[in-house]
Amino acid sequence: MSEPNSDEQIDVASTAAFRVMRHHNPQGLIGVDNGVICMIEDHTDPDGRMFRLEYQSTPDGQHAIAWCRYSHWGNVDSERHISNGGVICVGPTAHTPTPAESDYDLDYVVPKARYWCTAISVFHETGHFPR
Repeated sequence: MSEPNSDEQIDVASTAAFRVMRHHNPQGLIGVDNGVICMIEDHTDPDGRMFRLEYQSTPDGQHAIAWCRYSHWGNVDSERHISNGGVICVGPTAHTPTPAESDYDLDYVVPKARYWCTAISVFHETGHFPR
């Protein structure tokens, strides 16, 4: 008999990360992958441009990162304030490829990633990335 993997041992709905994600988006797609709680959401900026965001968090919600998986503007690898193939920079130490390495909690990361969507649209329209 094989050992259950970490995903089988995690009751996603009982985690703090799940509650934070549900608070921010009751319709978001939430699951677990390799012990990381993930949520996919489609977010639109104030002008209606669509972005697909993915949030990854430790189950306790204390360490999280955000990915831009789709941008109205096209290839996200060349965008400002983004690294590691789509990780959104939400602060000075936010360029980590895994949530466990992040200094930011999920409740901070979600609104900052959504702000990035608006900021990148402003950059494409004006040439200036707002702070």
